[in-house]
Amino acid sequence: MPTPDDVLRTLRIAGRQSAGALVERLGISRATLMRYVQALGPQVLSMGRARRTTYAATRAIRGARLELPVYCISETGEAQELASLVPLADGTALQVRQQLGWPLDEDMAQGWFDGIPYMLYDMRPQGFLGRHFARANAALMQVPEDPAQWSDDDILYVLSIAGVDVPGCYVLGETALRTWLALTQQPVDAIEDDQVDAAYPALAQAAMAQGIPGSSAGGDFPKFTAVRRIQGQIVHVLVKFCGSDVSAGTQRWSDLLVCEHLAGEVMRERLQVEAAASRVRQAGGRTFLEVIRFDRHGAHGRSPLCSWGSLNAGVVGAGPGPWTAAAAALAARGWIDAITRSRIELLWHFGKLTANTDMHEGNLSFRPGLALAPAYDMLPMLYAPERGVELPQREFAPLPPIPAEREAWNAARPAAVAFWERAAADARISAGFRAICAANAQRLHAMH
Repeated sequence: MPTPDDVLRTLRIAGRQSAGALVERLGISRATLMRYVQALGPQVLSMGRARRTTYAATRAIRGARLELPVYCISETGEAQELASLVPLADGTALQVRQQLGWPLDEDMAQGWFDGIPYMLYDMRPQGFLGRHFARANAALMQVPEDPAQWSDDDILYVLSIAGVDVPGCYVLGETALRTWLALTQQPVDAIEDDQVDAAYPALAQAAMAQGIPGSSAGGDFPKFTAVRRIQGQIVHVLVKFCGSDVSAGTQRWSDLLVCEHLAGEVMRERLQVEAAASRVRQAGGRTFLEVIRFDRHGAHGRSPLCSWGSLNAGVVGAGPGPWTAAAAALAARGWIDAITRSRIELLWHFGKLTANTDMHEGNLSFRPGLALAPAYDMLPMLYAPERGVELPQREFAPLPPIPAEREAWNAARPAAVAFWERAAADARISAGFRAICAANAQRLHAMH
């Protein structure tokens, strides 16, 4: 006669099972199955009703079986509980209390996910700031110093303890939420305009002293976050910066930061596409690009975001490809309208025509309902120094469009010309790079 342990073993080996499948597999009655499940307690999760009931084996994280509440911080700074996340032997379950606003496949709509729910995956530490956080907390959290080596259990554990200042609006777990609530009770220490010249060099020095040596190589700008008071309003900013020496590599990074700011201006003015607002500041021998975070509102408000990379991995499953292919895949599913698709195509062609060689899946993001988030990280990375310092000789050689792309390409080309002309005339950019920008403008002028 099968025992409760047989139910648990079956769920761990075969994955989640409907009540009917378990009854047939084990040769027991539904009443017996219900008694066994009750005896197993938190080791088994059941979701669904009546004949749609499905069972799954839960898994322990760091020796504890967790049911992690998922909170959302609203734009006004209020915490709301949206769901509970339960780690399973073969993924996770999300017990939703309010609609999240993201696309779901059939299993996800029932609450079942193969791994961490994709709309939460961008919360994991990543990039310069993520590596900085991981290195500082690895010993305490007992995780590898490189967050790219973290397991899903590592990610869930760390986020549930210390996932307070992460992209978007979600907070995972009561401990992290209580930490966030405590922070909201502290006075907001906002940097005023007349304090930037002293504060930013000090923050940059601290970021480099505590960060990963050589982390700016490969285009990963060193950066820090700060709270600013701009025109009387509290805003959260992400501040990228270059080195403080006088090398050619440092000058090029400075040029590229100015170019990123100019690209944002041109996208708003010429493409009518929303882009992250930014300002260039120069102090302490460094150039700083101050980018206002569009997932933060006032002192404590937040809003949700999901990158195309997480969305693709979660529910689309398209192979690597350009943003235009992403737009086509989303439009084919009816998840975005023609206007959003057109804007994504414009961004892609503008990026190609402005020598942006780093338009990866993490640099395109959405808000719930798959409204396009403001553009960000758009700059001519073709000209980034190799190994952080060496300036390779690279030719800007844009290709004419294929017929299906001609409309978007023709719309993006005048904006790209305006970008190169604006960069060629900007005194904050070095004379050598201004000459490159001027030549690129002429090259695009000559294309038809």
